Amino acid sequence: MQRIAPHFAWQFRLLFLLLLPGFALAGNPVPEDYLASESLVLEVRYCECQANNTPSDVLPSFLKKSRLLKVGVSSEDKGFVSSNELSIGYELKPVAGSPDQFQFNYAGNYTASNGNSAGAGELLLVQGQWVNLFGSRHENESGSQHSNVLVRLAKPGGS
Repeated sequence: MQRIAPHFAWQFRLLFLLLLPGFALAGNPVPEDYLASESLVLEVRYCECQANNTPSDVLPSFLKKSRLLKVGVSSEDKGFVSSNELSIGYELKPVAGSPDQFQFNYAGNYTASNGNSAGAGELLLVQGQWVNLFGSRHENESGSQHSNVLVRLAKPGGS
């Protein structure tokens, strides 16, 4: 009987060691784990480049060159987000009867190499659509210099 106990203990230790990596990996969270199921993501893009040709047309070059800030929000939320170059305060409220539309109040400042731009206002955000909040355009000898700040609401993980 004494021989069975050490053999059983050895098998138990081996099983524990084999399962240990699974336990260790299962416990590592990813940032999206902290979003509630009803959360949205407020995406703010900014760049010293041209954002669009028309108000509803965002240039692919802007999406490629711009920097991106993401913040988890609920359908009714108030907050602040910033980076070294950009700071923006916002308030988000749902539009009654329109599940994909939100009233968006904001105030922000973007410091670019060609100067500062700022904006404040109230607008309608439709989930998934980019909206130009503020920016600037300066003409000089070398051409036009642009800076732009765009925002959209998306579901976590896309659209």
